[in-house]
Amino acid sequence: MNVPRVTVHIEEQDTATAETLPVVNVSGGKDSTALYLWAIDRYGPDGFLPIFADTGHEHPVTLNYLRNLPNMAGGPPIVWVRADFADRLARKELEPTGEPFLDMARYKGRFPSTKAQFCTEHLKLAPIRAYLAEHHANQDWLILTGIRRGESKRRAAYPRDEWHTYFDCWTSRPLLDWSTADVFAFLKAKGVPPNPLYAAGAGRVGCYPCIHASKAELASLPEWAWQKLADWEATLGRTWFPPGTVPGVGIPTIAQVREWCRTTRGGWQFPLFDEDAKDVPSCMSTWGICE
Repeated sequence: MNVPRVTVHIEEQDTATAETLPVVNVSGGKDSTALYLWAIDRYGPDGFLPIFADTGHEHPVTLNYLRNLPNMAGGPPIVWVRADFADRLARKELEPTGEPFLDMARYKGRFPSTKAQFCTEHLKLAPIRAYLAEHHANQDWLILTGIRRGESKRRAAYPRDEWHTYFDCWTSRPLLDWSTADVFAFLKAKGVPPNPLYAAGAGRVGCYPCIHASKAELASLPEWAWQKLADWEATLGRTWFPPGTVPGVGIPTIAQVREWCRTTRGGWQFPLFDEDAKDVPSCMSTWGICE
């Protein structure tokens, strides 16, 4: 088994002292799990801070996986943070539901989309930054993410290290040159199974469903996930799926999307076997904390 040796700039990593805190964003996805394991090797189980931003829109399997990950890996406990929209909703005379994703949509007056992806900042970046500012203000931070060049053409151009403008610190991508096979091989070598959703056919295991979910991923959604979207639509009075989701349909209903995602690519012919493997964008977050 050939697991690549991945390093980051010595200048940044050797300053990971009491004054510099390596922060590992974990999501329950394969890449962030590999990064968590990599950080255990690099810093030791007490030498970094793993943090998870719970959006209120994850699959229960993912949440359970994250609860068990420290025990499976022999690593540090994961800090869970959640965005709080109570004050912002109060200005609109609205009561929070306690579900960050839905409360964000109510505050914004719409659901996020591939063209208006405000979810990453509101649900992931902001609560993580708030936690670090409150609990680790006297330390410099080094934000580590599991972004890999092989994920997309856009990410192929990312540098290994750069200044993180949102967190005002350095960010590093230790797994940048790893392949998908490298990631799974590393998990296997460490004796840590990947999120069970991958074995069930999921292409991504962050928000469920993600606004970037492929046609095949939508087709695999269970009934409760569709019902959640329907309930959220009723609460917000807006549709989850934007215009253009279903060919020939303006603003599609959930029922129309459910029918369409069972068809062959681009049309309404139902296949005997699902052969749709359409490539869709990954999370557009430069900081890669959703997967």
